[in-house]
Amino acid sequence: MAGRIAVIGAGKVGRAVGSALREGGYRVVYGSRRVGEGRLAVGEAVGVGDVVVVATPPQVARELAREHGEAFAGKLVLDATNDVLGTPANASAAFAEFAPGTRYARVFNTVGTEVLVDPIFDGEAADMFYSCAEGDRREVEDIVNAVGLRPVYVGEQAYDIVDGVMRLWLTLAMRQGHGRNMAFRMVTR
Repeated sequence: MAGRIAVIGAGKVGRAVGSALREGGYRVVYGSRRVGEGRLAVGEAVGVGDVVVVATPPQVARELAREHGEAFAGKLVLDATNDVLGTPANASAAFAEFAPGTRYARVFNTVGTEVLVDPIFDGEAADMFYSCAEGDRREVEDIVNAVGLRPVYVGEQAYDIVDGVMRLWLTLAMRQGHGRNMAFRMVTR
């Protein structure tokens, strides 16, 4: 288990993931550009976190990678951003360019905050599709499990596949009228 997780972003996603991780036994610190009320400065939070959850608007995530690239080096970064109008929808390129040595994972972006807060449907955990390096799988799975979701690995550098799940969720939840309180569950025989 990671010693401390820094959650960057004080919005709904950051608060939902951070609260769930704290309930799951992790030590959580929050980082934001607006310091105070339990929030550290971004650089300070990144510095003390063994793992960093980036739960900001996508353009902010790119700025964070540029401004704090050295602080991210060697850390596992969990990218929960969604640029629903952009391609790619994630911040992987920014972390690769400005924060070399970052261990990057695409996760926590395929459900709404309602599901992050309450991930159980009919007694079963909703799935969280994710992508990361093979060597980081166990740690990411432990973190996803701590949030109460069932991790589903889609492969290394398969960020576009995870983003496709996000776009499917948005289409069904918002455009097709199923509402935000929905998620996916992979079933097998």
